[in-house]
Amino acid sequence: MADLKKYSFNDDLSEKIAIRDKVYSILSNAIFQGQLKPEERLVESKLAKAMKISRTPVREAIIELEQKGLVVHSPPKGVIVAPLPKLEDLSEFYDIRGVLRGLATRKAAKNITIKEIKLLEENIKKMEALLLENSIKRVSKLNIEFHKIIEKCSQSSELIILLDNLNKKLRENFAVIISKKGRQIEAIKEHKKIVNALKEKNAEFA
Repeated sequence: MADLKKYSFNDDLSEKIAIRDKVYSILSNAIFQGQLKPEERLVESKLAKAMKISRTPVREAIIELEQKGLVVHSPPKGVIVAPLPKLEDLSEFYDIRGVLRGLATRKAAKNITIKEIKLLEENIKKMEALLLENSIKRVSKLNIEFHKIIEKCSQSSELIILLDNLNKKLRENFAVIISKKGRQIEAIKEHKKIVNALKEKNAEFA
């Protein structure tokens, strides 16, 4: 085993890491919410100036955004927000997500608790109330939350990571922006059936 005494692990990196993480969070949220639009250019110097920080954490955050597929290099422009997926790509992503969510739900049926069932039921009640108010975007956000509760109940960290990465590629929050009332009405009906199946521990039906 290597002699670790000659190495110093006392450097406090927490502040530097925290700044990078905050920058990543700000930029990724701006992309998800459509404030930074597809194919919009990201300029390190301008972002650093706007945030009143050095360029290093901005550069590191952009590298992470690139790894997650949220930004791409596009010469001669430089780094831009990734274009929205093409229709055929979206279809494939949704097919894959459907399979992964199905697996997560089957696993959740074995592990879900009464407390978590109640969380799902409360989620549905909130969706119904907001639907009456025509708060479609908020209903759609609750829809995302509903599935995340089930994914957590799967108790499969690898599956959760796969779904999280896929949702980032799909840019799920764009679905919130374009959400339709008719689809949300159907989603609530489907969610009730899922919860009933989970109550009965019926993995396949769920």
